[in-house]
Amino acid sequence: MSNSWAAGIHSQAFVVSNIERSTTFLSDVLGLRLVKRTVHDHDPRLPVRHFDFGSDRQGGAHITLIEWNPIFYAIPSSGFFTAADTRAALDAPRVGAAMGRWGSGTNHHLALHVASRTELLMWKSYLGTRGIHVTGPYFRNYFNAIYFRDPDGAIFEIATTEPGFLYDEEVLGSTHQEAKPGAMTGARSELDVAEESWDQEVTERTPEMALLGFHHNTSVSSDIERTTEFLTEQVGIDLIKRTDYLDQAGATHFYYKAAPQVEDSAILTFFGFPGHERGRLGVGLSHHIALVAKDADAVAEWRQDLLAKGIDVTEVEDGSYFRSASFRDPDGHILQIATPADFSSDEDADSLGRRLCLPEELESERASIERFHRDRPAPTPAVAAS
Repeated sequence: MSNSWAAGIHSQAFVVSNIERSTTFLSDVLGLRLVKRTVHDHDPRLPVRHFDFGSDRQGGAHITLIEWNPIFYAIPSSGFFTAADTRAALDAPRVGAAMGRWGSGTNHHLALHVASRTELLMWKSYLGTRGIHVTGPYFRNYFNAIYFRDPDGAIFEIATTEPGFLYDEEVLGSTHQEAKPGAMTGARSELDVAEESWDQEVTERTPEMALLGFHHNTSVSSDIERTTEFLTEQVGIDLIKRTDYLDQAGATHFYYKAAPQVEDSAILTFFGFPGHERGRLGVGLSHHIALVAKDADAVAEWRQDLLAKGIDVTEVEDGSYFRSASFRDPDGHILQIATPADFSSDEDADSLGRRLCLPEELESERASIERFHRDRPAPTPAVAAS
């Protein structure tokens, strides 16, 4: 049930405990381009950074980091959903662990994109030389993939274009596709998988290893049929694959496209874990995934359509670089619809990410904001969680 508004994946936002450390990881290790240093639209006490994949085009999918510091305070269970939620969490933080735990209602991992198994094996060797533990490569029916974690424990995947989603059924998503021979846990040799790597040590990234953007984003559903009905009938994106989850018997893995064509690398996927315990939003997890609407009118129209279907959607927020509105899936995971980002609105395109950019109304407070971020003071005295 495709709508006319979905135009791809906009961004995925992660909660991090130290934005400098995470910046080094994305920039120096993965080779992503820092395109914006700024603050959260809800509250300037939250530092934010945006990274893209080195392309010159505006509006492509990007990764966002939101720093929650200090790490001893729990993330608000509602997330940074509205400005009031965010400010309340900063003014009176709850005592507790800030680390997230994946489960129903949270994201599980972000998959980045390379063309073939050759580049994938080169990445496995390269990450190993950087002291990063890598699992895989695993055959996932429609791609091959390796997995690793960032400094806060967030799960990242690198997946291949090949063989793609089009080879095993004429009508995408019409039938349940069984696991291919040797792909399912228990049928594959984990030792053989662990031993496979590039035939020589890779100590530096090469041009052919450049990440091509997002491959897919995976979240966790406690009821995959309910999630499918929500995404296809309410949000208006298409189911393209029904498969088994390859790492646990009895679970499923469904794929949905958030763009007109499957080849647009705008795939949302959900693990179906019936009755799985709820996750906990926090450091080391994605905060939200945003879908692209082509312009501000499309955001407004899409929002009105969701409201008419009984979905609670925030007001459209006029951020510094895009407009957006947020809502939740049936398990509570935050989704967003947003206009394409324009990070060159306050910096030259050839010098993006070099300075802290603030909204015009905050320029008079620049010195205090920069000092706050540099010194990272604790929030106001914490209160016990209710």
